[in-house]
Amino acid sequence: MNITRRDFTRLAAAFGAVSFFGIGCTAAEETLKEGMKMPVKVKKDKILVAYYSWSGNTKFAAETISAALGGVKLIEIKAVKPYPSGMNECCDEAEGECKGKKLREIEPTGVNVADYDAVLVGTPNWYGTMAPPVRTFLVNNLEALKGKTVCLFQTHGGGGMQRVGADFSELMSGAKVLPAKAFGGSSIRSNVEALRKFSTDRITAE
Repeated sequence: MNITRRDFTRLAAAFGAVSFFGIGCTAAEETLKEGMKMPVKVKKDKILVAYYSWSGNTKFAAETISAALGGVKLIEIKAVKPYPSGMNECCDEAEGECKGKKLREIEPTGVNVADYDAVLVGTPNWYGTMAPPVRTFLVNNLEALKGKTVCLFQTHGGGGMQRVGADFSELMSGAKVLPAKAFGGSSIRSNVEALRKFSTDRITAE
């Protein structure tokens, strides 16, 4: 299949890619709010890692982060209607949802988020924001997450953080938001130490 400039630009926008054809993005981290100190001490059984993954990159990041914190509770956010496995088809379904910041129904996670004091949330960068199932998970748990310590980690195709961290912070305005971090998806499996450092710099599991 021949990929045209137009096709590549669309796919790049969808999955946070940068470089070819002059696509420009930023890769800034969220900054620590005044008065907040890291790492935050949290009991191990009160830490939750929740993630949505389409390609497997965010899943790998979430598993590594959970392990770095001593094997804390890990859950996968799953859409009731999964996105297609093909990239173009996935883009067709996700574009309007992402740009409109719409929700996509998710399956029950089997956990009560209110039982946890710290929640780390993983998402791929889709169209410069979080994947719709992640937005749904956060919206469904807005009350449960009030006053909790929350933190975003994100995987991308080269575009960095873009608006993902800002959109997360906006939704989580009632929580204690730690600095978000973006990880390149293509190199995620060689970034184990960076993922571990991200985890332990932010949270100490007691």
